Amino acid sequence: MTQLGRTVIAVFAVLLATAWYQAHGATFEQAQALAEKAAALIKAEGDGALAKFSDPAGGFIDGELYVTVLDTKGIVKSHPNKGLIGVNMIDSKDPDGVMFTQELLKAVANAETGTTKYKYVNPATKKIEPKKAWVHKVGDYVVLCGVYVKD
Repeated sequence: MTQLGRTVIAVFAVLLATAWYQAHGATFEQAQALAEKAAALIKAEGDGALAKFSDPAGGFIDGELYVTVLDTKGIVKSHPNKGLIGVNMIDSKDPDGVMFTQELLKAVANAETGTTKYKYVNPATKKIEPKKAWVHKVGDYVVLCGVYVKD
């Protein structure tokens, strides 16, 4: 096969994968599994795990799926947008006025895990979209991963 043929096949495969992803997106179960994987890593490695969640090669960022870690005061400890690390998000509101960080913390106030919904910027589309997040409390950390959903 020629180089041109391999290139055409590669481009077609990327286009097909992109079309499938845009049509189907990630699932809530995938978001839950990624959050649980991150929670297990924090249990095993403590603070040393945090850098892996922000690292594009760390295995915790996959398209619209990514892990965020907050402390119980709402301060971002890990996020793909490294500019958010250290920011206190406790009073942050989504476009509908939902204080989403407070809602995330409430979801695990009386349980180890929970879910919540809010709106946030989808990194794949760069648009604000509804999101459903799986939340897992690990000591003084709150681990979450969400999926963008159609309302």
